Amino acid sequence: MATFSTVAALLSSSFEKRTREDGSLYWALRSGSPEWMRSAVMLAHENELPNDSRYELIRDAALALSESSFSDEEEAREALWGLSADLCPTWSSDLLQWFSAHLSRLSDCDEALEEMGSSVSSVSDALEMGFRRAAESVLSVLISEIEENRSSVFNPETDSRLLLSDSHGIYIPQMYCQGISKEEARELSLDWWAVETCQHGPGEEFYWEAWQSILDSAEIMEPASLKEEESVWRLVQKGDLWQVRSDVEIPEEWLS
Repeated sequence: MATFSTVAALLSSSFEKRTREDGSLYWALRSGSPEWMRSAVMLAHENELPNDSRYELIRDAALALSESSFSDEEEAREALWGLSADLCPTWSSDLLQWFSAHLSRLSDCDEALEEMGSSVSSVSDALEMGFRRAAESVLSVLISEIEENRSSVFNPETDSRLLLSDSHGIYIPQMYCQGISKEEARELSLDWWAVETCQHGPGEEFYWEAWQSILDSAEIMEPASLKEEESVWRLVQKGDLWQVRSDVEIPEEWLS
């Protein structure tokens, strides 16, 4: 399972700045970003339709979470109010621009006034507190989504195991299949013909077809332990042969 900070970093790095035909810049998720990231961004908009200023706040919030090196959700939530202060614009003109972009944001100021009462002594204070409430809400959504989805995010240290290095070259299929019995092949969801073919070595006519069948169908069950639940693994070859958890999405950069 990936750490909280790792997943936060993946989310923040999935934003890119784009340019419209009129030259204006805006933040957006990269094409091909995981579905959970798109869902997180949608939820973080709350009662607003997609808009540039909200996207920018969501991106900034994701970046703040990734840079803080939190170990878990609880630690991130304890820092919510401080993070919202870091995200707050310095200039009142920027705050006014934020609130003028969407009328519903004024309700954040109203709620801040109700909560803070006499401690809010100026319009500028009300704007700042209102923005921080909005930022805190965005942060809270992202924290929940990061925690909920980090079990499905690939962590090379825990979710992959090197089985055979690429130094074995064309003999990797034969070496992997050596010693596998018909019963073990059945347990691994492997076609016995494919296992036998690979056991005969690279000289066999359908050697590589058989190996591809094994890569496509192998299911390796890992029993539960005191620290881990039962898990299913698959075979992945990228030069080296790896055993990788089946319930994680492997990033393209790791495969290359």
